[in-house]
Amino acid sequence: MRKQQQQAPEPAKIWLFDESMLDRPSSSAVATYDVYKDVMHSTDAIRPGGAIPLLSRASLGLLAQYAAVGVVYGLLPRLDYPVYFNYLNFTGTQIASYNALLGICWTLKVFLGILTDCFPIFRYRRRSYMVLGWTITFVACLVMTLTPFPAPFLAPELNEMLHDDDRRQVRAGNFTSLNATLLALVHEEASHSATLWIFLSVVASLGYLIADVAADAMVVQYAHREPMAIRGRMQSVTFGVRFAASILPQAIFGFCLNGKVYGGTFDWSISPNVAYGVLLAPCLWAIAAAMFWVDEDAADRVALMSYMHQLWDLLKLRVVWQICAFRFFSNLFFGFDSTAAMPIMSKWAKVAPLVQSWYTILTSLLMSAAVFGCGKWGLQWDWRRTIAITTVAVVVIDATMVFGVTWNLFRDPYIYVGGLLSDTIPGGIRWIIAAYCAVEIADMGNEGVVNALVTSIVNMSDPFAVFLYKVIDSYFDKLDLQDDTTEVRWQVSATYIIAFAMKLLSLGFLVFLPSQKAAVQLLKRKGGASHRAAVLLVTGFAIALLFSLTTCIMALVPSTSCYRIAGGDGNPIVEGNVTICGTRATT
Repeated sequence: MRKQQQQAPEPAKIWLFDESMLDRPSSSAVATYDVYKDVMHSTDAIRPGGAIPLLSRASLGLLAQYAAVGVVYGLLPRLDYPVYFNYLNFTGTQIASYNALLGICWTLKVFLGILTDCFPIFRYRRRSYMVLGWTITFVACLVMTLTPFPAPFLAPELNEMLHDDDRRQVRAGNFTSLNATLLALVHEEASHSATLWIFLSVVASLGYLIADVAADAMVVQYAHREPMAIRGRMQSVTFGVRFAASILPQAIFGFCLNGKVYGGTFDWSISPNVAYGVLLAPCLWAIAAAMFWVDEDAADRVALMSYMHQLWDLLKLRVVWQICAFRFFSNLFFGFDSTAAMPIMSKWAKVAPLVQSWYTILTSLLMSAAVFGCGKWGLQWDWRRTIAITTVAVVVIDATMVFGVTWNLFRDPYIYVGGLLSDTIPGGIRWIIAAYCAVEIADMGNEGVVNALVTSIVNMSDPFAVFLYKVIDSYFDKLDLQDDTTEVRWQVSATYIIAFAMKLLSLGFLVFLPSQKAAVQLLKRKGGASHRAAVLLVTGFAIALLFSLTTCIMALVPSTSCYRIAGGDGNPIVEGNVTICGTRATT
């Protein structure tokens, strides 16, 4: 008896569900509002408090964060082509550097997740970081709005009078066709005068990333309060709002930054300062919503060492490294594409820029509808079966469109774009279904880092996929589509056959994904733990992080930005023993 009393107590573990939870309610049942009200206070939630009504102030406060992210994230990176590439005449290397600087912030998600988990500001771990992040973004955008933007490389009147061939020559640095009067209308230093805006864009990106990481952790906390029957609805609504909000910046890009000075066809356009000014409103709205609407309990600072020990115990669980393996390798294979994708759209399908703008807007609209619909009707769908069906659907639709255009069965731009739009629905369903598992594996207190880890692993697979398919496609030399011959068509077809085969091979990793939420909890309970697997997970993440950072840094350096590992075409230009990867932009 005394030995039993002296024996160290077993660490407390909360096993959330038993095998009986595998009996899932039907999707039609949970789609009704009456059932939603009945299960709001069910006892099988991960944390107490009851599900948050979707139209409550707490929910709307969180949705405001994602609406703001959709607007800011949808606009800042997309300014590269109209503003920096055309308006300021950036080189290809400079554009790659701009995108790399904005992308490098996203490699910090895990560290920001630890920050929000462990170090509350004024005793709030999420709200305070939302306010801090959006304040940083607001200040950066305010400075970019009020500071006069540099003059364009080509003055509007010169841009109007030049023919396309002459404009290409001038933008490439050949001014022989210009007299002294016209030469005075060329702002040769335009590409070197935007340093302030690039720096502030990076600051703004870091700011909304801080807010986004805190909001993601808040979504996990709110989702933990949902019973199993409806858990995932909060995720669906927040991401649906984010995709819907991205329609605004896409409309600005397609219609308000489509003037001739931006390389478009419209006779009117807004200035870059106005574009940056548009971002001020969502920042202010998100700050106010975080301060007054987001519902969060005050928390004390967490001891970092204790937190890291608990996180390490979580990483050792089979359910964690198994789901991380699925997310990385599935996204890696599904992310395979062909370098002929853009030439097919522009040269064979002849999709005009305005049509591309409408395509982008409709894609976001359909993506939002797919995510919303999945949150209403698909919460009880079998994850494996759904991902398998939607993956095959995407491949079938894309293959029909690509091979139809390649072999000249049809080359109507509206048929091509309309066909590609139809794969957005299965693609959106596949995306949100794969994201549901992050909520299930997080524990109380580490929501920020666990969600950041899973999403970062997905994001870090993208550079690997791009690098691999560019290496494969480098063995085909006719992908610029300058000629429309049988040989060129076969080469394009071969690259797409490889890409589609890789997408189908991604289904092989479904064995790592549990079939539903209850299965995740069962695996978390009985799947066991492995120290070696945790070491491999952390090592793999470190390698992927290093690879992502390397690609970003290489894109910043002119002599390395052309390499495929940095997203280039792998064809460096050497002049005077100096490697030059970027050339002057042409239109």
